[in-house]
Amino acid sequence: MVKKFGKIFLVVILGFLVFIIGKFILVWNSVEVDHSLSQKPLFKSFDQQKQTSIWGSESEDIKTNDFKTKSDSISPAYYSCSITENPMLNVTFSVGDGFSGGGFQIDIFQSRYKISPYSYTDNVKLFDFLDTGEYYKVLDSKLILDKESYQKGDSIFGYTELKVQRRYGPEKYIEEGKGYFKGKVN
Repeated sequence: MVKKFGKIFLVVILGFLVFIIGKFILVWNSVEVDHSLSQKPLFKSFDQQKQTSIWGSESEDIKTNDFKTKSDSISPAYYSCSITENPMLNVTFSVGDGFSGGGFQIDIFQSRYKISPYSYTDNVKLFDFLDTGEYYKVLDSKLILDKESYQKGDSIFGYTELKVQRRYGPEKYIEEGKGYFKGKVN
């Protein structure tokens, strides 16, 4: 009885590990590395430019990206970029008014990445935790970084492209984005 239970437990554990590794390999894409990416003149010009705010004026922040999206239903947006490591590396492109907004998050683990849209609001309703979120499907994506790995305090230079289907059925639309970004890993 104990041996049978041990074998079943071992099969369940191995099956779970195979599932997790398979999902990681199938869902997460490979990061491209270009060691000369940080030498592009575009990044030097960022230091001389101010970040554009959502109201079209310039903020006091130095420009850290030129990431833009386009869609049939949404006009181009000016995104801010933040980079954190906790415990995996996250590059977040966000646009909003401080009360609500959204954007895209790139999760990077080892030499693989996953892109997902996100949104936030301060208008939380009682049963919002039951909402599974808006349907999306990443149709195509690309991520190029200047190094294989980063630690807190490192400078990061990158380029990303994405093509995401939002919603489905008659309400579906395609959102495409691309751009360069730089920053420090916090």
